[in-house]
Amino acid sequence: MILWSDRLRQSTPLRLTFILMAVFLVSILLSFAVAFVVLRNSVDESLRNQLAQQFASLLLIDDQTDLTERITQQAATADPVMQIVRYVPDAGPDITNLPGFVVAPDFGIIDGTSINAPDAATSYLATTTRVGAGRLTLAFARDQISELREVFWTVFILSPLITLISAGGIGLWIARTARDRVEAIRTTLNTLTEGDLSARVPASDHRPDDLTQIGLAVNRMAASQEATLASLQQVSADIAHDLKTPIQRVSVLLERLDNQGPLLDTQRDTVAAARMETEQIVRTFHSLLQIAQIEGGAAHDMFSPVDLAAIAATLTEVYEATAEDTGHVLTFSSSGPAIIPGEKNLLGQVVANLIENSLRHSARGSRIGVEVLGTPGSATLIVRDTGPGIPEAERGNVLRRLYRLERSRTTEGNGLGLSLVAAIVDLHGATLTLGDNNPGLLVEVTFPRADQPDK
Repeated sequence: MILWSDRLRQSTPLRLTFILMAVFLVSILLSFAVAFVVLRNSVDESLRNQLAQQFASLLLIDDQTDLTERITQQAATADPVMQIVRYVPDAGPDITNLPGFVVAPDFGIIDGTSINAPDAATSYLATTTRVGAGRLTLAFARDQISELREVFWTVFILSPLITLISAGGIGLWIARTARDRVEAIRTTLNTLTEGDLSARVPASDHRPDDLTQIGLAVNRMAASQEATLASLQQVSADIAHDLKTPIQRVSVLLERLDNQGPLLDTQRDTVAAARMETEQIVRTFHSLLQIAQIEGGAAHDMFSPVDLAAIAATLTEVYEATAEDTGHVLTFSSSGPAIIPGEKNLLGQVVANLIENSLRHSARGSRIGVEVLGTPGSATLIVRDTGPGIPEAERGNVLRRLYRLERSRTTEGNGLGLSLVAAIVDLHGATLTLGDNNPGLLVEVTFPRADQPDK
């Protein structure tokens, strides 16, 4: 779950969704700010016009007595919460609907908290002008601005919140969908890298987009590589098959030459060397053909429950004499019978090839151990030696056909022993691991166990 979350956070569509959401939020903030400023200025302009109209109507009154009566009437009827009137004549008492109100500047905004009145507005737009024989101050409440601000804040919070929830949900769904498709492509590429060229990106039901095109390109590449490899395998098998018989005939002819009559020592040595070389060529071709047959899966029909421990014990006993002759110490141990489904001869080939590989590449005095460990779900064949081992960078290469660590190819072997082991292991659905025995090579082959028969 944690790994999935990490991959989701690394999802490009999800990151793009968050980036677009952030851009959207900034755009909304700027848009609302501009709209609020414009509307606020519009309301203030409307209040200025109302103030100007009232002052204009009062300035038309020439008689001071009429003017005083008009202002007195206006002060008596005006609600100080909505409109403040204060007239300071040159002579006589002040006329106001809010005693204690400080005369405003020529024009400006007054904070409502500075006004000693219950339920005062948050702010007032006020102006002071000389009218008749005195100075008149009119102030209009700016409650519309406050209400407008509350509406804007409500819309600003709710609208982006709804947008964020919907966009986030859609973005998460898109990211999950894209992640699943990318993961399918990644899994296919990893499988192809591990050597399974039959892997394909699953067909997509989505519209033809970039991921679909990438998946199709990967499938075309895999199909091309699979066809190329199949062609190479077929060519190598055909060559091995076509040349095996002529080489065997050459070997027979050399044997006849050796038996026809007396030969000089040098001639006999030459014939013997030629026979050894032809036998090595025959073994190479036989191994190539055997690998091709195993990869074809034909031997799978001959599977039956077999005891891996018994096979390993028999082969170890067979190679004990050879180990003594070459100065090696060969031992065997097991945890008991290990029944697995498989083909007995091919499993014997695996044990034999691994033992021969250790005998061939480890020095005299080296120890070679063969072990079989059984668990309820699997059986593991372990072959370890104290030889030079295989460098970690080369452990994948040695499983390739005809690949040899000794590039001069002057030592015995054809580079097919471990390739044949890998093919047989793959046929049995087992796993092959090459490791470090510190010193030497550690080979582990883990097979799935067969169901134990009822006793």
